[in-house]
Amino acid sequence: MAFGKLTLIVGPMYSGKTTELLNFAEIYEIGRKNILLFKPRIDERYSKEHIVTHKLFKVVATPVASGEEILKHYQDFGKRVDAVFVDEVHFFEPSICKVLKEITQRGTDVYCAGLDMNYLWQPFETTALLLALADEVIKKKAVCELCGEYKATLSFKKESNGNIFDVGGKEKYIAVCKDCYNKVCNH
Repeated sequence: MAFGKLTLIVGPMYSGKTTELLNFAEIYEIGRKNILLFKPRIDERYSKEHIVTHKLFKVVATPVASGEEILKHYQDFGKRVDAVFVDEVHFFEPSICKVLKEITQRGTDVYCAGLDMNYLWQPFETTALLLALADEVIKKKAVCELCGEYKATLSFKKESNGNIFDVGGKEKYIAVCKDCYNKVCNH
C-alpha cells in the first residue's frame, strides 16, 4: 500500500488558506472519494460545525479538541478514507503531528491549513513540526492592510492581551507585510 501525502497550507490571516483547503476537499468530492473534515473545537467564530472562510463559504466539519479525536473518527468511519482535512491546525497540540503522520502511513492523504506564525512573528510549534513532515507546502500571502501591497506574510494583533491562542477575525487581527509590521511595532 502506498503512503498518503501530507500537504500543508500556511500563511497569515486573510491569505486564503481555508479557501484553498476547501478547494482540495471539493476535488476529492467531485472524484467521489471518502473524505473527513475537522476543525478545532475552540474555533466558533462563524459556526460550531462548519469550516468557514472569511468570505463566509462554509462546509460541514467535525469539531475536535485533539489529534486523538481525529484518529478515533478516522478509525470508526467504517470505509476507506481517501483524504482528511484539518483547518486551523495551529490551534492543536503538537501531538496531532504523530496522528496525521500515522494516517498518511495508512495510505490516506492529509491536508492541513493554519497560521505558520503567531502575531509576535514567532512560529507556531505544531505548524513548524508539520512543515518538517509535509510532502508539499503551500505558502500563501495576503494584501497588507496598511500599505495595500500583496506581500503580507504576518498577522498583526491590534491590541495584545498576551494570549497567543486567541481566536478572532477582523476585530482583532490584520494581515501585514514585514515592513509595515516593523513600523507598527516600533511606532
